[in-house]
Amino acid sequence: MLRQYPPRPRLTRLDKKHGSFIPSISTSPSSPAMTESSPSQSNPQLRQEHPPTCLSTHIEETLHLKDLELMMHWCTATYKSMAGDPTSERIWQTTIPQLSLRYPALRHGILALSALHLASTSTSSGRWRYLETARMYQAQALAGLRIESDEDTPEPESQATFALCCIMIVFTFAFCQIDSETNSDEEQPDVLDEFFEVFQLTRWLVNILVTSMERITASELNPLFHPEDPPPTMPDMWRLVVLSLQRQNDIEAMRDPTHQTDLYESAIAHLSHSLEQLMKGGEPKVFAFSWSFRIPAEFLELLEARRPFALVVLAHYAVILHHLRDSWWMGDWGNRILQEIGEILDPEWQDLINWPIDATGCFLPRTEARVRVVSPLVC
Repeated sequence: MLRQYPPRPRLTRLDKKHGSFIPSISTSPSSPAMTESSPSQSNPQLRQEHPPTCLSTHIEETLHLKDLELMMHWCTATYKSMAGDPTSERIWQTTIPQLSLRYPALRHGILALSALHLASTSTSSGRWRYLETARMYQAQALAGLRIESDEDTPEPESQATFALCCIMIVFTFAFCQIDSETNSDEEQPDVLDEFFEVFQLTRWLVNILVTSMERITASELNPLFHPEDPPPTMPDMWRLVVLSLQRQNDIEAMRDPTHQTDLYESAIAHLSHSLEQLMKGGEPKVFAFSWSFRIPAEFLELLEARRPFALVVLAHYAVILHHLRDSWWMGDWGNRILQEIGEILDPEWQDLINWPIDATGCFLPRTEARVRVVSPLVC
């Protein structure tokens, strides 16, 4: 049975940039599956500017050296971005690059994230060059990602699709973070608006990832699906946190007949699972993005409409993102989301995000109205 995925959601920060770039020249064998057109094939203007027949030997050698640099950086450093334990590290360091020799889209995804990693530690001029390279390979990787799946899909192709989706999720968070730092003079998009775009793209990628994972029966990638349970590293408070959200959901239902109780209940239930994994010491890379896939699509509409209780639930999810802050590709996404939510919420709602603030140490300036209420108690 053939399964067709919807079109890829838009990410403004990436899609609005239309720089010209020369397609990479690849000498490794390609498979009919997960192959893709180069930018020059999909864009007539690029085809006119850079016809493949006009590539000089010098340019070809430069492209090969660039690919070699990026692949070496992946195998020595960037692979650690994807792993949470030594077994997973070995898979991302050796197994995935070997698989990419057969599937160009996966190879381009590896090169894209490696370039982005180099951009994160480069000077301003070098950073721009690596950012452009990263964006070029990301476009090629997504162009080669199959948006349909059937039972006859070869297992290695499912493995490659799974790995590419994982890489593209990390890339999406990282690019927005690094590009905003690089182009600080440009007008930056609203934090929540951009996060909702990232959220939608992540949801789309996880959907493909989960389907491809179901096609993988026995392979070297199994440790990525079944990590060992680590010992707890945080107090077991998730039940109290979830009970508080559920109780508030009931209160909202009683005072507002239009309150969509079931949608919130589903979002809170799936958040509960992720918080449980976090407080048991789980590696956030493994489960951090499952919430975006599991919540009802209608709940995203409540978030985009800035409904207060929906933002409260999102603030609790930001705690999970905060625990990835030491990863170069996540940075302060969690805090930025929390601060934006804190500025939007009225004082009557701000008490409901006290736990996320305490759990992250996020600084949230209180409104003037809130200060007037609190200050007499302090005195």
